[in-house]
Amino acid sequence: MTITFDGSFDGFLSVVHACYYKKLSPTSILPESEAQLSLGGEPVFIETDPAHAAKVFSAVREKISLEAAEFVYHAFLHADFDRFMAMLSYIKLGFKEGHMVNSHLQQECVRRVHKLAGHVRRESHLLCGFCRFEETKQGVFYCKITPKNDVLPMLAVHFIQRFSGMAWVLHDKVRGQAAISDGEKYIITSTPKDAVVEYAENEEATQELWVAFFKAHTIEARKNLKLQRQMMPIYFRRNMTEFIKN
Repeated sequence: MTITFDGSFDGFLSVVHACYYKKLSPTSILPESEAQLSLGGEPVFIETDPAHAAKVFSAVREKISLEAAEFVYHAFLHADFDRFMAMLSYIKLGFKEGHMVNSHLQQECVRRVHKLAGHVRRESHLLCGFCRFEETKQGVFYCKITPKNDVLPMLAVHFIQRFSGMAWVLHDKVRGQAAISDGEKYIITSTPKDAVVEYAENEEATQELWVAFFKAHTIEARKNLKLQRQMMPIYFRRNMTEFIKN
């Protein structure tokens, strides 16, 4: 049996609820948009129910642990389309083993969820330092990112604290979504493909100063490109001022 859902986190938690209370035993779980990748009979679609989702997530936090809830959420943000069965197995095991579930590293579902969550956390952590905001004509600061995973929600939480009182837009070009903040709160919404950003007149000069600063702190005799690639992976650099302008 293939179960499909709307692709949201609440949608996945609604699937977990259905598996428990409707005794469903899926062989695969996929977002509805990717259901064509699955072979077999007609998929079973589970409607998103916020109440069911809240009940499941509360149970994960209380009956397993807050740490387990974080692992599940961060694993969900990974780009691997085949992650949902491992997440379901992890939750089921957690309801049996309680807070000790994360010590059961002999279980494939535990290792898989840990690995997926670890990838997401690392990418989010790196982007907290690699994001480059640019001032627009409206005085709003704009940053474009192209992450491998759906780290926008994690980054939004970081920057709403980091840039309190400042209006900004963090745009995930890969997924066509943006976190938009007025300086006090933020929303995540879809973005039009033809959206145009108009930059402030002094932004070009600011970028040149940033590049000059970057160059001034470079010691040619001590360059270590291998270490630099480890600390600052190539795929981040397409959106970083010091590499675009350099």
